[in-house]
Amino acid sequence: MIKMERTCSSLRCNVMYNGKLIGRMEGVSLTQWFLKNKYSYKGSFSKFIAENPADSRSGITVDIIFLDRKLIAKNAKIGWIRAPGKNGTFQASKIEYYDTD
Repeated sequence: MIKMERTCSSLRCNVMYNGKLIGRMEGVSLTQWFLKNKYSYKGSFSKFIAENPADSRSGITVDIIFLDRKLIAKNAKIGWIRAPGKNGTFQASKIEYYDTD
């Protein structure tokens, strides 16, 4: 049974790789699915702007920080990035909430 649980979106997110800020994503949406007795987190973005163009590639595993939602998509693997617009998809292994206080 496939069941869509929650969705959220953010206009701008920070992107971390090995604990370092490497860029940002714009127009990010995330969907939590319940599939085969486990949760799956899939999302898309409209633009990935990396400080180093070599970091903007498919297959890289990053953490995506939703600044306005106080949540982090951990170990998000970039599925594909379309070259001209830099839009694409990702799949995260888990979601963590954080508190800035």
